[in-house]
Amino acid sequence: MTYAPMEDARLFPFRRTGLIGSLRLGLILLVMGVMMMGASKGCAEAKPPETLSPAPQSISVYALSRGKGVPDQAREVLAHSRTLLKSAQERGEVRRMVEQRIGIEGETRLCAEFSDAESAHSMIEQIQQLGKGVDLINVKVEPCSP
Repeated sequence: MTYAPMEDARLFPFRRTGLIGSLRLGLILLVMGVMMMGASKGCAEAKPPETLSPAPQSISVYALSRGKGVPDQAREVLAHSRTLLKSAQERGEVRRMVEQRIGIEGETRLCAEFSDAESAHSMIEQIQQLGKGVDLINVKVEPCSP
């Protein structure tokens, strides 16, 4: 029994042969390799859950103004926050407390770093409740500047 040779074009209509086909194959393999390296890079940088920070460790309280100085109610909230943070610092719950004047009309930033997550959560909740509804008081969970 004899077989008649079939043309490659009928079996593989999109197959390219010669130099162009090999360059195209090489380019496809190169692009796929680069894409695989990029996809695996994101996975390699992921940290295990135990090394991620479980909670915010610092808070900032801003007393601001609108061109007429800091309002009395905002000053009271800032003073009460300062008292709470100083007593927490005496108990060892606050590692560092920094107060900075940030404007010419008495605008102030009070920032505190906490020693543990439990202290941070309770103190942040207390201070956020103090500042709730008070105009020109801004309470942010953010790192303290050095």
